[in-house]
Amino acid sequence: MDILLIFQIISTAFFGVFGLVIGSFLNVCIYRIPEGRTIVKGHSMCMSCGHELGALDLVPLFSWVFLKGKCRYCGSPIASRYAKIEGLTCLIFAVLAWQRRELFYFPGAPSKDLAMFLSLVVLAALSALIIAAMMIQKDYKTGMYRFSVGVIVLFLIRVCLGFFDLSSMKPILVSASKALLISLGILLVLIVFSPFELQAPRKYFSDVFDGNSIRRYFAAPNRTIRTSDLFFAAVCTAIGFPAAIPCLIAYAMVRTARNQQVLLPYLGIIIAVTSLFGVTIFPGIIF
Repeated sequence: MDILLIFQIISTAFFGVFGLVIGSFLNVCIYRIPEGRTIVKGHSMCMSCGHELGALDLVPLFSWVFLKGKCRYCGSPIASRYAKIEGLTCLIFAVLAWQRRELFYFPGAPSKDLAMFLSLVVLAALSALIIAAMMIQKDYKTGMYRFSVGVIVLFLIRVCLGFFDLSSMKPILVSASKALLISLGILLVLIVFSPFELQAPRKYFSDVFDGNSIRRYFAAPNRTIRTSDLFFAAVCTAIGFPAAIPCLIAYAMVRTARNQQVLLPYLGIIIAVTSLFGVTIFPGIIF
């Protein structure tokens, strides 16, 4: 086994462990952000007895396994979703890192190589943000505009890293522009023609031609749909074309379904699964 392969295996394992830690932090974010609480201060505690958790209770994934899914202090069950999110984040980080193992940075390598490695770090951060957005929408049945802003910020950071390799700038911008234009085109069609509730055909076409469907889209009750649509466009732009293809297809199909209120909690999951699948099967242009 050569040194390069050993280095790649160790680096991938490091990314996986880092994913466990980030997954644990995401559990905090998913619980606190919708409640308007800080994510950088305060101690974790048992949701049943309120006992402050110690270091041995907070080892990502392993604490839940060794404690057999129960609180050390009161014996109450601990939801398995915490361990699942930690394990999922670990798995995604490791898969993305191994698939892009040629981007691992050797100390002393040119700044161009460092920039490429940092693009992998940005992709990992984007994955974590998408997971958090997915779970918050599932739990609270609403999205948050701040996650779309976060996606855009991470994309801009990726664009800035392109300045270390100017030959990559044009492909990055072209890829992002294609995904943005296609996603906006899909959303425009959906906003105008996609029904939000079951209607008689005559009423449906009347709403389309009178512009009522557009007004209904921007009404207060449809805020979750708007936040999901914006997040969809932001994520597609950030991962670029063709990585966005699965997300573009799946989201368009789901958003054309009637009674969309039933599907709202799952729009984030659809975006997350299809976008992460896309960057896995179509790597290389932006990430």
